[in-house]
Amino acid sequence: MQDKPKSKFPAGGLLASMLGPEAPVDVRRAAQRLRAEGAPAVAVEADIAALARGLAESAVSRSAALLDVLPPLFWIEGEEDAAGGVVGWVVETKPDGLAARGFRVSADTTAAPEPAGTTAVRFGTATAEDAGAQRVRGLVAAIALPELMAQMGESSPILLMPAEADAGEATLLRGFRLSVAMSPDAAPD
Repeated sequence: MQDKPKSKFPAGGLLASMLGPEAPVDVRRAAQRLRAEGAPAVAVEADIAALARGLAESAVSRSAALLDVLPPLFWIEGEEDAAGGVVGWVVETKPDGLAARGFRVSADTTAAPEPAGTTAVRFGTATAEDAGAQRVRGLVAAIALPELMAQMGESSPILLMPAEADAGEATLLRGFRLSVAMSPDAAPD
């Protein structure tokens, strides 16, 4: 029996840079906590990030059922910010929603990662949200969608594929459950 092919977790990503020696202490501690807990780390491909922006406005993104399929602590990365840098979030489930702590690294390869604020995402009735909360809501809905659809016996337009770290970052990313959120058409054969 052959193992399924694994996707590649993006090399030079934010999570790896957060564990590097140039990262500020508070940033490194956030990443080390994720690793110590064996947290899932999901890299979101560009087409799924675009889909997530639409999902943020949907009823499914406000459903408390999302909390039932999400791990208690996880990492999401991969969406570029306006300046071309990469952003990511440490996301923790709470009884009434999610708490997300953002991080970013600029497109400059010598830049150190830095904190990018915190946001709370609530579930249930629609309330006004800032852009950060809406962005996290959409991405969380996108990565939860495959499990929600599977529970209903339906196929999902999003696939979460197990991933391997780039050889140069394998040591830094050891201990994480890496995956990539992609469209089914992009899955490796």
